Amino acid sequence: MAVSIEGVQVKWGIVAEGKTVADSIVAGIVQDFEISADGNVAEIADEDGDMVARVDHGEKNTVTFSSIVTAASPDLPQKGDEVTFGAAIDGVALNVGKAYVESASISHSSTSTATVSFTVTHYPSFS
Repeated sequence: MAVSIEGVQVKWGIVAEGKTVADSIVAGIVQDFEISADGNVAEIADEDGDMVARVDHGEKNTVTFSSIVTAASPDLPQKGDEVTFGAAIDGVALNVGKAYVESASISHSSTSTATVSFTVTHYPSFS
């Protein structure tokens, strides 16, 4: 007798843009992907100490992702290696400016796979 399993259909994996970014560094299946936008703020006070203006500057984005790989010993990039993004992702224009590896790590499991994780800082105003 055949076994019937009922449930909700789900999609597994990451959108093509995220996978492309990870594959440019290491071939594998992207497990998670996160983008956060950040920058600096300068607050300007008047002679009474009241805040009268705010200047946002130094825009930068942080991209983190993990990829499952089957290579026994993938080559990890070094801190400071430049990364090129092919497209904007989730409305963040990662394809302009410059991006650099902040950290890279690898963890091994007992199933002959490894997880490679990266953190990249992206500076949209760099040329």
